Amino acid sequence: MNKFLIIFLFATIGVKAQERLTLEDAIQNALQYNYDVRIAKAAARQAAVNNTLGNAGFSPSVGLNGGVTASNYNTHNELVNGTVQDNPHARTINVNGSAALNWTLFDGGRMFIVKKQLNELDKIGEQQFKAQLQNTVSRIIQVYAQAVLQQRQLLAIDTALVLAVTRMNISKVKYDNGSAPKVDYLQARVDYNGRRADSLTQQALLTQSFDTLNVLMGADIYNTYVLDDSLPLNTKLEPMDKEALQDINYTIDVARRNARVSRLNVGATRAYQYPWLAVNGAYNYSRTKSDAGFSFFSRSYGPNAGANISMPLFQGGNLRRQVKIASLQATRDELLYEKQISSTTNKYRNAWRSYQVAVAAYRLQLENIQYAKENLDVQLARFRVGIATTIETRQAENDYVTALEALYTAAFNLKVNETIVLELENKLIQ
Repeated sequence: MNKFLIIFLFATIGVKAQERLTLEDAIQNALQYNYDVRIAKAAARQAAVNNTLGNAGFSPSVGLNGGVTASNYNTHNELVNGTVQDNPHARTINVNGSAALNWTLFDGGRMFIVKKQLNELDKIGEQQFKAQLQNTVSRIIQVYAQAVLQQRQLLAIDTALVLAVTRMNISKVKYDNGSAPKVDYLQARVDYNGRRADSLTQQALLTQSFDTLNVLMGADIYNTYVLDDSLPLNTKLEPMDKEALQDINYTIDVARRNARVSRLNVGATRAYQYPWLAVNGAYNYSRTKSDAGFSFFSRSYGPNAGANISMPLFQGGNLRRQVKIASLQATRDELLYEKQISSTTNKYRNAWRSYQVAVAAYRLQLENIQYAKENLDVQLARFRVGIATTIETRQAENDYVTALEALYTAAFNLKVNETIVLELENKLIQ
């Protein structure tokens, strides 16, 4: 008995040294440091930055250009009138500059289609980010619930240890006063050692759950925690109809928008077949000074403007081929959208059935644990007065520990299935 107390005290000291981690803390850490969340956030930001009128082709382009050229030549010129010019240091300096504008006024309507595509891509990035948040929270809850299960299973094993020690002490007293054989004491000792081995195995499983939790939170892989004793369970969820699920589910919405982008791309590709009109304008300045030649100084400046129109007539059938490919891609993405609806709806139905089964199993185990506890109390009382045998008492202990483990497992399964349903309904993050 003293050895058991020493083990328990050392375990308590180890627990106190661990960090306290609630489910809310785990979720907040994951939303801030999880790599998948941060990657999805960066992708959404990229799509938002790309969604501009300039990127769609609406805005003109304006540029400034300028330059200075200098030279120093040794020149010899013989003119037709017989004059000869020699200048060993003929310097020439040229200064020029311009401000130019190019503006596409009409490109077959492609710029309007591209802007709609950019709007959709912006929204897709946002929806994918939200979907990643939902998925990350779902994973955190499930892994945290698994760690809580391992922690509670360890508690069940500790309960079995206490029961084995109690039976071992009673058997020892009976053996000492000659009212029971030594085999009862030895069997209790064997059971106690077996439960200690189970405790070591359970500790390893708990550590593995902590490792997974740390990866999801972006934390130090070697961190261990003291978790909540239990998690809130919702046994009163109501199913959502198919149409409502399609309207709110992020994954379905992303597939829907991808199909819409592909349909828009067909129009954007067809726009290459139409005329293209652009205007351009510039203001130019040029100044040249030379020590040799007919002109020693010249300067010019002023605006110029123009318009260009082009019309593709034949490009080897490439435009028609590109339109056909875009149409096939649109058909493919439309099918992927319909497939996503079917897949998500089926997943939701399966998740809902599993949730209903988990609720029923949890309620059954809540009832069963009461019977197992009452049976254990009766058998222990009978064993103390010598009415019950060691085998009967041992069986009652095992039944109670098994009932505890089944209750903890049922609670875990309920929490997992509840989380999956809420993830599909996009209700984990509002």
